[in-house]
Amino acid sequence: MKALRDFLVISRAGIQIASLPTALIGCALAARDRAELWDAGVLVYVLLFFVVLTFACNINCLADRDVDALHKKRMSEAVRSMGEKRVQAILAVEAVLALALAALLAILKKDAIFCAGAVTLGIAFVYSAPPLRLKQRGWLSPLPVVFGLYALPPLGGWYLLRGSLNGAIIVFALVYAMLMEGLTIVNTCEDHPEDEAAGVRTLAHALGIRRTLALGAWLAGFGGIGAIGLIVAMAGDARGRPDLSGAIPLIIAGALATYYGRSVISAVRVLGGLSRTEDPAAECKLRATLMPAWFLKTRYPLLFIVLLLK
Repeated sequence: MKALRDFLVISRAGIQIASLPTALIGCALAARDRAELWDAGVLVYVLLFFVVLTFACNINCLADRDVDALHKKRMSEAVRSMGEKRVQAILAVEAVLALALAALLAILKKDAIFCAGAVTLGIAFVYSAPPLRLKQRGWLSPLPVVFGLYALPPLGGWYLLRGSLNGAIIVFALVYAMLMEGLTIVNTCEDHPEDEAAGVRTLAHALGIRRTLALGAWLAGFGGIGAIGLIVAMAGDARGRPDLSGAIPLIIAGALATYYGRSVISAVRVLGGLSRTEDPAAECKLRATLMPAWFLKTRYPLLFIVLLLK
């Protein structure tokens, strides 16, 4: 049981729970009706997403074990309790499983592009692990997360069902990634002093912690508005026009949109406020627990709104 608890810690179970919408929202937007989502390819795609996400979390904890010992001791202790060799063995199993799922997806959909699961593994690897370790490359540090974790999954989900991409889903992936990166910035900034002490240079060091938090507020605000706006616009697509005759789904969708809007506004206010505090890093440490909650309060409403409009 101890090993399982440690594995859940280094896999960031709280964030994993909030990540199902990221895996599904592209598929949901592409589906012409909800029945189209009951597809073996969609199931394999979601499994692939979570295996790669778990790989990314595990390799990040392994590579950051010394940095985490300064502040996020629970993660560092979990790695040391499991043993570095065991974590490395788990990473190898996850990599093989991800490649197998990507190959299965390619077979199911008769499209070799899904072997690009190897690319997502590569993105996760170069973000955390040496020699590249992009997370300590200043301005480059957010790019693997923004592209690999936030933008690529909606694009892949859409392509899975439609077989091509269009401008709407590309713009949606962009604004969704903006929203999610804006919310993630609180996590980047809470580690500012520990990263600096360990020689890790993130966006918060390249831009400055106050400006980074202010940027997070702007990204969350514009991304939040853009994501809900694109969902409403795409719901009226001629190939997937929702049945607007039922009032109840629209009422529920409206209530969820209101809840979502309030959640985005709250996150923007917190991020903006943090940028003006006397000690932003210390305040971010106190507020970092909000990040998984922000993910839950924004991602699930967006997904449910899409499904209700089908």
